[in-house]
Amino acid sequence: MEIIKDIEIIYDIGIILFDALVVLLIIFWIYRVTRGTSAIPILLGLLAIFLAWLVAEFLGMYMMGMLLNQFVNVGFIAIIILFQNEIRQFLFSIGDRANIKGPSKILEKVMTLRHENRNPFNVEEVTTSLVNLASRKDGALIIIQRSSDLTIHFHGTTPLVADLYAPLIEASFAKSSAMHDGGMYIANGRIRAVKCVLPVSQKSDLPSELGMRHRAALGLAEKTDALVLIVSEETGLISIAMDGNLHRGLAPEDILEILERELIKD
Repeated sequence: MEIIKDIEIIYDIGIILFDALVVLLIIFWIYRVTRGTSAIPILLGLLAIFLAWLVAEFLGMYMMGMLLNQFVNVGFIAIIILFQNEIRQFLFSIGDRANIKGPSKILEKVMTLRHENRNPFNVEEVTTSLVNLASRKDGALIIIQRSSDLTIHFHGTTPLVADLYAPLIEASFAKSSAMHDGGMYIANGRIRAVKCVLPVSQKSDLPSELGMRHRAALGLAEKTDALVLIVSEETGLISIAMDGNLHRGLAPEDILEILERELIKD
């Protein structure tokens, strides 16, 4: 009997530790997703209300507990409304960024078979166009699709289907071009659309010198696995947004290496 009781005690302790670990992991993930955004102060406010409610319940403060309980009851709905962008990003991170490796790899194989005739990605043409655009300080925003469906994030696109050709890309982003504003969308090795308007990053700690192109590129990279290339109209620097991060001031050889690594399959 003593052995059974010991096993039950160990089991109960294990459940408590596992429960605490799961909660800590959830809190850590929420912090990573909301870090640098306006969500942090709101989260701290909600946490303060929740802790005040626990104290009121513990001390038997009936009226205060009843008042705070109303905030707690509507807290779930408030979280959905206040953090709809963060929740959306979380769902994309599960489905689009292939955190569940097994099923996603199978799906990737199926999609590859369906698109066997797709054009190979011409990294040289894209890199050449970026270098030439940067030398003239012609601002550019080039969106390259990988596995995520990017079209659900675009607004006001103009269809344009063409092969990757440096002079065409450069002409599209020339200051005199009607296609200068917005982004160029590339999928399966071909240009698919221009003048794409993207969501802007919600991070509040971005450098003040970043313009709308960089913020839009980062906004899409936060939600999808897209590669977004940027040429600054002010400085002529080439940058790339990927996996929720912005890499600025890249040399042509860096761009070429990244594109080959991320887009060219062995």
